[in-house]
Amino acid sequence: MERKDPMTMSRLKAYRRNASAIEDIKAELSGKYVADSISVCTPPSYTPHSTRIDGFLPSGDTLSLLCEQARLEREQRTVEEFIKGIEDRQMRKIFVLRFVKGFTWIQIGHKVGGTADGCRMAVKRYLQNA
Repeated sequence: MERKDPMTMSRLKAYRRNASAIEDIKAELSGKYVADSISVCTPPSYTPHSTRIDGFLPSGDTLSLLCEQARLEREQRTVEEFIKGIEDRQMRKIFVLRFVKGFTWIQIGHKVGGTADGCRMAVKRYLQNA
């Protein structure tokens, strides 16, 4: 039986930070990615053809970066799936505006026709009952 970790405010708040960290990791890894091609001749015709070889240079640093990227991407998907699973359209919109797009509570209140405090409390209540 799969254990489901509860969604928390801290996990939701980390969404945008994690997205930034993923981009930083991708930028760092791009300098470690190499590609080359070689010419080979294979029997019986011995006609030369090229083969492309590409990948990351082997190092412990590269492996740890790839593992961290995978962990952060899994967490991102978990948050996205949680938000997609919110049935109430307005509540889902509040979650997207706050945690995915980074709007302030005041901006969210204006967008959904409520108050900043009302939106913030609705999110807290939703998480307590989820």
